[in-house]
Amino acid sequence: MLNRRLLRIKVMQSLYAYHQAAGADLGLAQDRIAEAFEPDLNAEVAPDRRQLEGQRKLGEARFREWHRTHEAPEKTDDKAVDEALNDAIRYYQDQVKKDAKFFGGQLLAGAESIHDQYLHLLNLPASLLQVLEEDNDREARRRLGPRENALDTSRLAGSTAIAKLMANEQLQSLTIRRKLQWLGTEELEALRRAWRDEMSGHPTVLAYLKGQPLAAATLATADAETDSPAETDADGGDEAATDEAPASTLAASGEEAEYEADLEFLRFLYKEFVFRGVELPRQLESDDLNWEENRPIVRNLVLKTLKMLPYAATDQQELMNLSANWADDREFAETLYQQTLADDAKAEALIAGSVQNWDVERVALLDKIILKMALCEMQLFRGIPVKVTINEYIEISKVYSTPKSKQFVNGVLDKLAQDLAASGEIRKSGRGLLDNQ
Repeated sequence: MLNRRLLRIKVMQSLYAYHQAAGADLGLAQDRIAEAFEPDLNAEVAPDRRQLEGQRKLGEARFREWHRTHEAPEKTDDKAVDEALNDAIRYYQDQVKKDAKFFGGQLLAGAESIHDQYLHLLNLPASLLQVLEEDNDREARRRLGPRENALDTSRLAGSTAIAKLMANEQLQSLTIRRKLQWLGTEELEALRRAWRDEMSGHPTVLAYLKGQPLAAATLATADAETDSPAETDADGGDEAATDEAPASTLAASGEEAEYEADLEFLRFLYKEFVFRGVELPRQLESDDLNWEENRPIVRNLVLKTLKMLPYAATDQQELMNLSANWADDREFAETLYQQTLADDAKAEALIAGSVQNWDVERVALLDKIILKMALCEMQLFRGIPVKVTINEYIEISKVYSTPKSKQFVNGVLDKLAQDLAASGEIRKSGRGLLDNQ
């Protein structure tokens, strides 16, 4: 399920996008000053180019000074310069306000899209059956009958596990309402290639289609999964997508035994070809640039859902939620984003004061964002220990920033945490927490 580290990453990405957009807004605001003093070539009297150039430089210099200090500029003796400066300031403030709101919305949309991706993938088995049926029909028409050596996929087509999954009423409702079917030409073609190049020749797939028992060792191999930075969360518990090794024996006989075999094979298809293969991961990544960091969460949701579909499960079986408490997680992400922006100047000053012999302007933007988020979290969220916060942002910096960022972030946060705790600006409370720890 969704964890706090992934939320921190989403916030970091939104803040980075905001700062990039704000930089572009700054350039556009300066362009407005330059445009205000462009010579009018259609004027009856030739413009004084030297005067216009002087006004432009004065306006741009005063705008840069305002941006550095954020103090209201004093009026000059030149009304035109004052008007151009005030217009640029208003434009910049309006744009950054819009950008802050936009990227805040993108942050939540990015997190909530993980649940849609999960539901989308639950529809994959039905689409695979559709692709196989279409290909078999096309091949039969072309050859006026089936090939002698054609692969018999009737066991997969009759999978009771796939039938139960697709009969789930909640899945059907959400799929229709959010348009999460596999309908795109590119994704269906990727599914077709995955079957042709990866699945159809795999020994476990062939054994299943022939009705043979599935080897436990082979199924267990598909459980091997490398952790990503979004899979564990120190303040939210370990949420890695870990699966129990499949049982080496299934029920002795009957419909339930057949269902359990179908369900175990379905889990194998997801593990081996959706979350580890070539064609489907490539397609999923092309559809979602954040797929690699979202993948462990989606994997966890999908595989846990299949665990929740035993033989006795009904069509009303409830699907997995995005998190145990999305309202709290949503509030955490929104607050962290908004407050980090609100405290930007304060955090910038703290960082500048802690970086000895180094101009804060030369600190990598991503490192500054990580530091500002950590400072906000340490001061705002009393229930999260300082050590947890520092460790979380160190881990994020390892993956998303420069090779030396780990040591830099660790050193700056450790010093600032001690200073802020001593001044009383960091106070922790709650079960298992001592103030200022």
